[in-house]
Order: sequence, then structure tokens, then C-alpha cells
Amino acid sequence: MIKECMNTEVYVVTPQETIARARNLMLKHGIGRLIVIEDDEPIGIVTKGDFAKRISQAEPIWRRRPIDDIPVEIVMTEKPLTILHEASAAQAAEMMLENSISGMPVVKEENGREKLVGIVTKQDLIRYYSDKTYDTKVGDIMETYIVTVNRHHTIDHVLYEMEENMVSTVVVIDEGDPIGLVSPDSIVFADFFHGDSPEKEVKMARKDTAGGVRKYRYVREVPLVAEDIMLPLERTITSDTLAVDAAKLMISTKTKSLLVFDDILIGIVESNNILNEIVKKDTMKV
Repeated sequence: MIKECMNTEVYVVTPQETIARARNLMLKHGIGRLIVIEDDEPIGIVTKGDFAKRISQAEPIWRRRPIDDIPVEIVMTEKPLTILHEASAAQAAEMMLENSISGMPVVKEENGREKLVGIVTKQDLIRYYSDKTYDTKVGDIMETYIVTVNRHHTIDHVLYEMEENMVSTVVVIDEGDPIGLVSPDSIVFADFFHGDSPEKEVKMARKDTAGGVRKYRYVREVPLVAEDIMLPLERTITSDTLAVDAAKLMISTKTKSLLVFDDILIGIVESNNILNEIVKKDTMKV
């Protein structure tokens, strides 16, 4: 049941609070979404991905404003899907998959209104799955279609590859070898808030003499690239790893994707693969 795996500690904001405050709350508490409330009722939800996506699509007047001037209501998703606390984990997983969302407010119906009592996320469902004793192998659920980018590719190119290939994660390579992963979470907190590509300052150097000391000459702004924002590959798995063990690893490393190696890179397991398994196992019980 949802009430067994949901979080009862819910972080909320009001529509009029700024996205700077929302961003700071997410960073402080290590969370990926906030429920937007009005009169104690959930009226919206805002996620990390909403910041980059919605601000880049907003009217130019908003893109030119600093994030401490932009209200949450500009970027939030209104009327979010909710789920009753009596629902099952499989029902929550199915709703997330069908609607391409990663979390939902959990509510109780009281006097014709929805009372917010918690939140359930993909991570909560993966933790739920990790406690099971299923014998499904990673090779049975992994994706074999993998999109790669070079470590020097710009964020604009990374975003293009994600959209063009309809994937949420790309693999960063260096001379053919995987060295990291980039997801929307990696991008959104890289100061990507004003519709322009984020940049970094690079100190350009020169040598005064053939054997002289290298001295800084000037500072140049250049676009951030994939290696600047990627998550390094800390752990990988094999195709014969149990899916529940992969889920445990996702929880312990706080990651949403794991690369699958059988000597060479052959696949990727993501949170949606685990959610599909939750739905599948529940269907098999019927």
C-alpha cells in the first residue's frame, strides 16, 4: 500500500514564493520536488526539471528576470495528479509511467476536499521494490538503446540529444570509454535559469619564455560542457545482477540510472524499468 512507502514529511511552497526559495529548499533537503499549496490544498507541483524547461519556454520578460523575482506559479504544474493513500504501490507506479511523472501528492478525501497527507516518488517505489525477494535479472529489464555524448559536448547539444532520442539519461564518453551520466537533474542546478546556456570562466595562459613560468593572461567565458555537469560512474552492474540488488544500489548511491557491463557496455537500467517490474509483479498476482 502507498501509505507503507510514502513520505509523510512533505516540503511545500505557495504560488507566490519565488523559484529561488524553491530551489534553495530542494538543495537544502536533497529533494527533487515541492508541493504547491493554497489554503492547505495541493494546487500544483514543481520539480527540478520544471525550472529549466518552463523558464526557457516562458515569455522573454520572465527570462530576463533574476530567479528571486520569479514566482513559483510561473513554473509549476497546475492541478497535479494525486493518489489516495489506500492505493497500491503498483497503481502509483502505473500512474507515474503513464503520465511521465516522478512523484505525486498522497491525499485523503475529507468533506469533499483532498487533504495532503504525504508524497510518493519513484525513489520511494524503488526502495519498496528493493525489499522484495524477486529473482528477476537486470538483463531481463534493462534498456539496450544507449545515447552517448562526448565529454566536450555543450549542454545545448546534450539537451538536443535527449529530446531527439526521447531519453532521460545520456552516457558521457571519453575516447570511447564511458566516464559519466547526464540527466535533467544534472543540468537544472547548473545555473540554467535564464534561457541562455550556462557558462564557466576559464583562465587562458601563455609562456613568457620557452622555459618560463606559465602566467595567466585573461579570463574567458565558455559554455559548460558535459563533463562539467555529469555524474561520474561510481558503480556499475552486470546483466546477471538481480533487479532487486540494482534497486538497492540505486537507493544507496542516490542515482536513477546504472550502466550494465558484461566486459563491454551493453545496457542501462533506469527507475522506469524498476517501476515497470512493480506493475508486472502486481499483475502476475491477479
